[in-house]
Amino acid sequence: MIRLKKNMSNFDRLVRFIVAILLLSLFFLGEIRGILGIILIVVSFMFAFASITAFCPFYKSVKFSTKNKNDYI
Repeated sequence: MIRLKKNMSNFDRLVRFIVAILLLSLFFLGEIRGILGIILIVVSFMFAFASITAFCPFYKSVKFSTKNKNDYI
């Protein structure tokens, strides 16, 4: 089993989740099409995964964390 150490704050997670939902809705409403739409779908799934798991691979690669001790999740 892969253990992902949490490195994102609750605010960071919420913002990423909202952005993911907005990108998905823009794609499914037809506002974004083509290659750009596909790229933004992939980005939105990455944002959704990061917000659900509270783990950002980019943050880990640069040894950065937004997680506070006061975050409850």
